[in-house]
Amino acid sequence: MDGIGFGRRENVERKQGAMGTSFLRAETRSVLSKYRVELSLIRVGVFGNVIRLQGHLRRVVGLPEMTHEALESLEREIRRVPGVRRVEMHLTNWGRKDSEWKPVETPVLETVEPAPQSELNPEIAPSPVVRS
Repeated sequence: MDGIGFGRRENVERKQGAMGTSFLRAETRSVLSKYRVELSLIRVGVFGNVIRLQGHLRRVVGLPEMTHEALESLEREIRRVPGVRRVEMHLTNWGRKDSEWKPVETPVLETVEPAPQSELNPEIAPSPVVRS
């Protein structure tokens, strides 16, 4: 027994299709909201009974960063949604290593000083257009 009741899971599986997909997406987004995940950075895909999360997993501004324990708990809770058989997470900032979620270093973009702006010299003619 998986804790949610065999009859309940069986009823959800019977209702799969457009309504089932909407239900699974809404329930998954609800779990993400409960964990205060920035929803604009993550995509929720539903493929039959598989939930796929893609993107950058981060909590909303002002909250502490996600921990591997919180990520494990989030994954377990999504798996408990009636009708979900598997959860796939393709995250840019987290990866599984030795069966544990670990933060992935994201490269920091360098800021380059802008080139000094100069006035165009009206006396210089534009280069001719060469057509082949």
